[in-house]
Amino acid sequence: MLIDIVDPVYLRDQIAKLDLSITGLRDALRGTGNKTLTDLDTRLGTIEGRLDVALSTRLAEATFTNRFPSGAALSDALGNPTTTIIGSALLAFDGTNWRRVRVDTNNRLAIQDPPTLPTLNGKFPSATALGDTLGNPTTTILGSALLGWDGSYWRRLAADTSSRLKINAEVVANPPNLDITLSAHRDAIRGTGNKTLTDLESRLASILGKLDVNLSTRLADSKIPNALGQASLDVVGSTMYALGVVDYTLPSRMPYMIDNINVTTTESSTSIATPGAKIVKITNKSDTDVLLGINGSVPTTNPLVLKARTAKIFCFKGVTAIYYKTASGTATISIEYFN
Repeated sequence: MLIDIVDPVYLRDQIAKLDLSITGLRDALRGTGNKTLTDLDTRLGTIEGRLDVALSTRLAEATFTNRFPSGAALSDALGNPTTTIIGSALLAFDGTNWRRVRVDTNNRLAIQDPPTLPTLNGKFPSATALGDTLGNPTTTILGSALLGWDGSYWRRLAADTSSRLKINAEVVANPPNLDITLSAHRDAIRGTGNKTLTDLESRLASILGKLDVNLSTRLADSKIPNALGQASLDVVGSTMYALGVVDYTLPSRMPYMIDNINVTTTESSTSIATPGAKIVKITNKSDTDVLLGINGSVPTTNPLVLKARTAKIFCFKGVTAIYYKTASGTATISIEYFN
């Protein structure tokens, strides 16, 4: 007989992580108006009903007739337009009138009194290389100077020898709404009942207590049959089914416990003294599955698998050795047994 159970400690840890505010999430999505998707569908239906005609019908109405001139192609040789056309005309204002900006036949902008190179001579300083160690300029140079406004003057921003910008920490602004925002989030998480993690822990403890009472009551139920005897056959690895029962003549004493057994991909084993164990519980405390073999090496095909964070309890006629290993990674198991 094989019984798979989830490790109660792991189950309790997972229950503690559950977000029980599902109704709170629902109410937040529906908003203060308690709206549903049906409300949204109704509103969209109202909007659709107000679209009386298609846009193509509107664009074809007579009100648009003759509102725009005929199209005219723009090209480099286009003459001065004598009628309205759709195009972009580049105009400039001479102080009295708007005039067309002219270009020559080579598509170059025509300007009045173009400057010559000699007139530009000496207008710009000689180029100066900018570097991390450049001193404070005493003459005009070509470069970009990073300045900051202090309210009265423009001042150079200072940096240290490691190219890090110097700042005055005393004037760093304190976010004005930080505390308000955090408290608002706190209240939203705690809800209208102002619940805390302590309240949740108390509720979970109550649930665990009720589970324990209910399970113990179920185990004591008269519907569980008395022992029918012990089958003298090995059903591990076969396809048949069997009813495993506990011999009521077993001694009433604490089981033997071997805890924190390290399991790797290299097979190891734990021996049990003669006459061997009749009831064995193996608990997997890790997130990695463990492969088992009873009174022999772990089978290469269809091995007994102890799932992560679960335990197996089984009755066997004389367990003298338990073999174990992992397919990959490591795990930690414990073995409890009666002999």
